[in-house]
This record gives sequence, structure tokens and C-alpha cells, in this order.
Amino acid sequence: MPELNSTPLGPMTDEEMRRAFGWAELDPAGPVVAGSWGTWLLTYHVGAYGFDDRGRLMLSWRSQSDWAWPQFDNPSEPNFCSLQTGGRASLNGQFDPKAGVRPWRKSTVIDVFDDGLREGDIITLTLGDTSGGSRGSRAQTFCESTFEWRVLVDPIATGEFILLPDAPEIEVVSGPAERLVCILPSRAEPGEEIEAIVKAEDHWGNPARRYEGTVLLESEGFEGLPHDYSFTEADAGIHRFPCTVAAEGEHRLTARDEALGAEATSNPLVAPEEMLVTRVYWADLHGQSEETVGSNSAEHYHRFACDYGCLDVVGHQGNDFQVTPDNWAEFQRLAREYTEPGRFVALSGYEWSGNTAAGGDHNVYYRTPDQPIFRSCHALIPDESDVDSDRHPIEALFAELRGREAIAIPHVGGRRADLSRHDPEVVPAVEIYSAWGQFEWQLTESLAMGHRVGVVASSDGHKGRPGASYPGASGFGVLGGLTGIIADELTPDAIFEALQARRCYATSGRRILLRVQCNNHPMGSEITADGPVTLGIFCAGTAGIRAVEILRSPPGAGTAPETVQIHDPLADAPLSEDRLRIIWSGQRVRGRDRATHWDGRIDVEGATIVEASGYAFDGPQEGLTEVERSFVAWESITTGDEDGIDLRLSGLDGAHLHFTSGPAEFDCDLAELGREPLVIDAGGVGQRVTVQRLPEGDPPMSVTFTCSDDPPAGASAYWVRVTQDDGAHAWSSPVFVERD
Repeated sequence: MPELNSTPLGPMTDEEMRRAFGWAELDPAGPVVAGSWGTWLLTYHVGAYGFDDRGRLMLSWRSQSDWAWPQFDNPSEPNFCSLQTGGRASLNGQFDPKAGVRPWRKSTVIDVFDDGLREGDIITLTLGDTSGGSRGSRAQTFCESTFEWRVLVDPIATGEFILLPDAPEIEVVSGPAERLVCILPSRAEPGEEIEAIVKAEDHWGNPARRYEGTVLLESEGFEGLPHDYSFTEADAGIHRFPCTVAAEGEHRLTARDEALGAEATSNPLVAPEEMLVTRVYWADLHGQSEETVGSNSAEHYHRFACDYGCLDVVGHQGNDFQVTPDNWAEFQRLAREYTEPGRFVALSGYEWSGNTAAGGDHNVYYRTPDQPIFRSCHALIPDESDVDSDRHPIEALFAELRGREAIAIPHVGGRRADLSRHDPEVVPAVEIYSAWGQFEWQLTESLAMGHRVGVVASSDGHKGRPGASYPGASGFGVLGGLTGIIADELTPDAIFEALQARRCYATSGRRILLRVQCNNHPMGSEITADGPVTLGIFCAGTAGIRAVEILRSPPGAGTAPETVQIHDPLADAPLSEDRLRIIWSGQRVRGRDRATHWDGRIDVEGATIVEASGYAFDGPQEGLTEVERSFVAWESITTGDEDGIDLRLSGLDGAHLHFTSGPAEFDCDLAELGREPLVIDAGGVGQRVTVQRLPEGDPPMSVTFTCSDDPPAGASAYWVRVTQDDGAHAWSSPVFVERD
């Protein structure tokens, strides 16, 4: 018996709905390359009930899609759309990113007015109409097997929309390869067999699955690697090379495709790590799939994490108010079936998504995938048969999780966590970085409140790419983060225990190797001291190490962290006579619309610009737009992170710089710059501009050093912030020192 749909006219089959309310088709309906430009015709055929004057047609995309917003005003500009009908009515279109119901919020709304439409009439939306000179419409930048164009109609002009069956769908596929990525495990013993991974990515960071180039492999640290390898169709853009670690030391692998003009160097592998006793396993602990507000299925999400994200650990965190009982059973199944001790761990969990006033977003993780879900509410779950299991506010959730082998980690994304609502038995860490941005204040404010927490970083990716969650062209501002988990083995128990014990650290998406000990105790420890403490730091980067900062959050409510030492590997190098780095950073507010727009320019007088390059830009939507002898312009958005420009001038003596951007405008005589940078406060949350002369030489790829400090009486937290020459960061979990 066919399934019936509820409509204003009573229950109907899909066929009855098509006859009564119409149907839609898309042309072309074939695959589209992610981020490409094109033209699509969506045609709606009016059904038997016709379309009343003041009725509306709505075409909705998923909220996470970054398909360029349609515009109806300027035929010569990108993403212009036009409307036509053979009927007697007039049409008006507008794009509203919040018109639909989550997760189908982004909507093009078409008003029918001046007259109605009859059965057989059509409405045609030309998305990317190029007849007036427009470039077309830019497609979504990430791959999706079924990109759906939901069609909803209000033909009776009641304000109640009807979802039509058989929504048009297209497949979004990856483009040609533009870059290579190399990945190694972070630790291995000499003689141990490992897998060295080389993969290809397109312009937007998707797996370049059609890549068939030849790569040259260069490394002295491994045995069994071929000199070169030609990718085949069966590789689908990624190849794993079994090899053996040849000797002790710090090793990296370089892959180069000369025809493509692409070269990549891997993260460091240390064998054995004298400064790192246990293994580091790489995790993306937080992301969503199409069952909630993400894209692609949860099955796809786990498969990508394992096969292409090249992760050791993954978490799947659907918004609880969308997770149905069937969804929860599926997520638990996937956690069980994808976990393979020694190779891959899938943690079971969800995102408790209460409003900030009730405690805010917290990611819940279980040691085992056999636990119930305790939601904040059933906002988007029609079946309320298990509503009694909801726990609201956050204190009710904390009470339920105690004793259940569960942890909860505060998160900042849409809703931000209220850090004052804390339970030390349940909350071992805070998330300080994700694709939403950089939120170091989650740590500093937690420590100022006296909380003993570590740090993690995740993607909170909605694109189905855990472990490789690039920002694309959406509100996600940065590359998704990664958590380094320090554990003896790759098992669910060992990973869960490491998170509970704060033996973990956060990075801005790069596999930076970091080890911090205080009086020989690892990060996350709680120790006592009757005198000075000694911190031992080892860091091996994916780029040169520009600075390692040792910070101390002292005792006392509300106190800000103090800088104990800044380890600058180039501190003794002479300052450059012609090189500058200008960095802008921060976010507007802590809430959802936090992004700061820094589009602007720098004008130089008294010198000429010899060379300009971007610093820490996050994706193709950002970067330099103009470079001339006297000025450089850019487009940039920060969400707590840093962007900037490196300049080489004809000389600094007598040179004058004028910086102009929305958040800040100032002048600077460059000859007055010394080793200390000029810092301009720009309000907001950590918004500032820094101008600094760079030292001569390149920073080292790894550093090892010790630092001694005499902590004040009471409880102090020592932690480390690493900054690479490419702008990437790593943050250690603190060591908590109690001084009598």
C-alpha cells in the first residue's frame, strides 16, 4: 500500500500530490563539479489546483550548503537569476537564508501576484542566467552524492507550504587535482612497518578522485618506498605505501608531481621520540551528517574519516533535537562496526544543543556505544514517545552522565556554551578550535573560573569530510581542527581514558607534534610543588616553529594568563632590513555572527613593494586582490584566527605604512619598528593588528627546550601555545600545579 502524505486536502499518495499540486524538474540534471560555474533551469509545472494570486513557490537547500546566494537585481553580476512564466501572473524572486525549516533553511522564494496560474502553466527559474553578462551561478564547493533542491508550494495562498515529492537531485563531484597531501603516523619505532599516505585534493579540498598523476617520493627515513608512483583510477586519489622506519630520528616524506607543479611535505614522524613516550593519535571529535544539519550520510562520514581523512579517531555529533530514535540506533551501529582496535576508533556520542541560557552546546561522548541519548529537547523530532528522557538544563544532563562512563565537552559554534555551568566530574576539556573559528578564550575563561580542563580541537564539519574539513565558501571560517590524543594504544578504552585525563592537545588542523611535561608529569596532570617547577617542551611542526609561548594562569578568580617565557628560535638572528609581517585577528562577538570582515589595503610611501604574499589565509575566498608598487589590497574574514600579509620592501628606513580596514585604520613609520611588534587594538574579542619586522633566516622545524618558573602559592595552570611560520597553532592541555 503506498505511503500517504498529509496535505491541506487530506492524505494523498505521491502521484496524487503531483497531480494536485504540481511537480518540478531540473536541467541539466547531471553531475556538477564542486565550485564550478554554470546555469541550471528549474521548472515547476502547476498542478490541478492551480496557483492563486499571492501564492508562493519555495526552493530550499540545506543550511550547510555554500552554493552561492542567488540574486535577482543585477544581470551582469555573478549568480544572477531570472524568472519566467507562460501564465498570466507576474513573478518576483528573492533569496532568504532563513526562510525554510532547519536543515532546509536557505531558500529562494518566488511570489506569484497580479493574477493566478492554471494547471499546465510553468514557472522557470534560471539559476545563473548569463544573458546579461553574468558569469553564472557558482555551485556548492564540496562533494555530495545527492544535492537536493526541495520544492515547496503554497498554491492556495494560506501561508502553509506543501513539500512536493521527488525533489530534483544532482551529484556534486570533485574537480581536478591541484595539490598533494602527505601523512605519516607521528611515532614509530625503528624497524616498525607503517603506512605512508599520499593523496590529491582539488581546488576546494575535496578528494581529487580522478587523479592519475605520477609522484616522486623523497625521504631518507624509510625503507621500502618506491622512487615514484603513478596513480590509477582504482586509487581514487589516495594511495597508502607500506614501508619500514629505517632509523631513529625525525623523519618527513616529500611527494612531488612535476607535471602538476605540486609538492607536499608530510607531518613529522619521530622514531623513537625521546621527548614523547607514548603514541599520538589524531582525532576529529566533532562533525555532523545529513541525518541532522550536515551533508552526506553518517555511513559516508565514518567511511571518509577512516579512508580519506586518515584519522585514528572520529566522533559523530548530531544535534540532539534532530536525532530520532532510528538515527541514534544507526549512529551506535556505526560506532561499533567502524571501530577496529589498533587501527581506528569511532566514539559514540551526540551534541547536546540547548540554548546558551540553558548551558549551551556540549559534545557528549560515551566509552561504549550502548548508552541512551539524553536530549535537550525534541524540537525537530515528531515522535515524542521518548520525550521523558530529555534532560534540560545542562545541570540535568550532567547529573545523568555521572557514573555512566561519559564526558561532555563545551563547544562554540552556533550556540556557545555557558562556561560558568561546569561539572568537574563530567567536563574534562573545552573545545578551543573548530571550523567555526579559534576560541582560545574558552580555555582562558575556564581557567579564570578555577576549572581544571584540557583542550581539544575538532572540525564540527557539516560537509562530510572529517579530518579534511576545509572552509569552502560558507560561514565556516577556517580549516577544521584536530586533537592529538596521547595514549598507549588505539582502543576505545585508552582513547576515552586519555580524554578524561586531559592527555590531549589541540591544533588548527595540522599534525603538529607537541609534548609538554612539568616536573616530568605529562600535560593534564595535577601535581604539587614546594618550589620552582621545570617544564620540558618538544615540538615538531609541519612548518617552521616561529614561537612557543609558556603561559601560566595564576590562582585567583578572573585572572588573565601570564606569559612565563616566549621561546623564539630566531631571537638572536638580526632583523631584516626589508621584510614585514602584518597580521590581523580576532572576532566581532562570541555569538553566532562572530566573523570580522577585514577587507582592506596597505599603502606604502617612501619605499616600493618588491614582493607581497598572503599569510594564513584560509581558502580560495580570501587572499590578495591587488598588488602594486605602492599598495596591496585583500579580502579576508577572521573568526578568532589570524590572517595577514608578508611584505618585502625596497627598504624600511624612511618608509611609511598606512593600514585601512573596517575594524582598524592607522599609520606606522617602519624605521621605528624594533624586535617588539606594534600592536593596534581593534575592539571585539581579541581583534587587533600586529606589525612586525621579521628576523633573517628560516625558523627550525622542531625545537626542544626547558623552562623553569617559581609558581605563586595556590593553584596555577601551565600551558603552551605554538605558532608556526604559516600561522598554524597548537595548544597543550594545562598541567595544574598546587603550591603550598
